[in-house]
Amino acid sequence: MACKVDSIIYMMWKNKEGQSFKVGELSKKTGKYYFKYDINGVENAKESGFCPLPYFPKVDSKYFREELFRTFSKYIPGHDKKDKTSILKEYGLEKYDDFELLKKIGDKMLDDNIEFISPLGEEKTILDEEHNIREEEHSALDEK
Repeated sequence: MACKVDSIIYMMWKNKEGQSFKVGELSKKTGKYYFKYDINGVENAKESGFCPLPYFPKVDSKYFREELFRTFSKYIPGHDKKDKTSILKEYGLEKYDDFELLKKIGDKMLDDNIEFISPLGEEKTILDEEHNIREEEHSALDEK
């Protein structure tokens, strides 16, 4: 049985040469957040110096949280601000949604080699019970 998710973002890591590796997936389903590593991507990236994130040390685990993980919310400008009007205007959002904002700014990270990309159209993102994308769905990465 499959269930639709609200959204999914691939976490990419770039090595010093600029080569990108898909190292994880962050998804949002019914207001809850899930993170898991792409084990093959992590293994390939480790050869270029990638290390698992400090708060997600186990590559073979799946992580769940009711709110966006602090590790990822740190990338959102003004995340701690009470008045988010200027942020909404800057990124063209009608209402504040940390996940949507992370997707919008995902490739504009300043201080590390992590970026977030949206791999699929929202209506095509389908996960199974284990929060894996069903095999018949195709990602934007597969088309490149």
